[in-house]
Amino acid sequence: MAFAPLPRLAHGEAVRSFLLGRWAVSKTFDYRKGGGRGVLEGSATFTDVPEKKGVLMYEERGDMQLDGFPRPVEAYRFYCFNTSCWPVEVYFVDDPTKKHLPSLLPELAVHTSFFVPLAFEGAGSPESLAAFRHLCIDDLYSGQLRVNSADSFEWNWSVQGPNKDGDIKATYRRISS
Repeated sequence: MAFAPLPRLAHGEAVRSFLLGRWAVSKTFDYRKGGGRGVLEGSATFTDVPEKKGVLMYEERGDMQLDGFPRPVEAYRFYCFNTSCWPVEVYFVDDPTKKHLPSLLPELAVHTSFFVPLAFEGAGSPESLAAFRHLCIDDLYSGQLRVNSADSFEWNWSVQGPNKDGDIKATYRRISS
């Protein structure tokens, strides 16, 4: 049985082509401080933004079950991936704490502000991995997006600081292109 080679994520268009489509997402949350423990099962969709070539909108929706709560709640998240630059840039979408900043993509109907870069260090090697950090006030989020196959990846975070201490682990499996 032959395995498909990992995609070569050496430029923005390759990242765009890899991410474009619908993915099943499964997340675990394990916060020792500043959050809870639980799971999310849902889907994430990366779609082209017609107003700006090379930009993908990320929309995640799912049912989140947190320890101590009787029923799951519907959860959602939006990001914007600018694959027209290198490294690829991930932006917050309509974050109320960033509205005072100029929007990075003013041609879009949403407000965008910088979140993290995605520079894939092992582009085309047996491992395609982008590691990054984001300081949120006094809490440092350290993460990585690791491509496991042509149809799966992980997007994991660890957060440490005075307000939060925890981990978020997410696995993605392609549903459709």
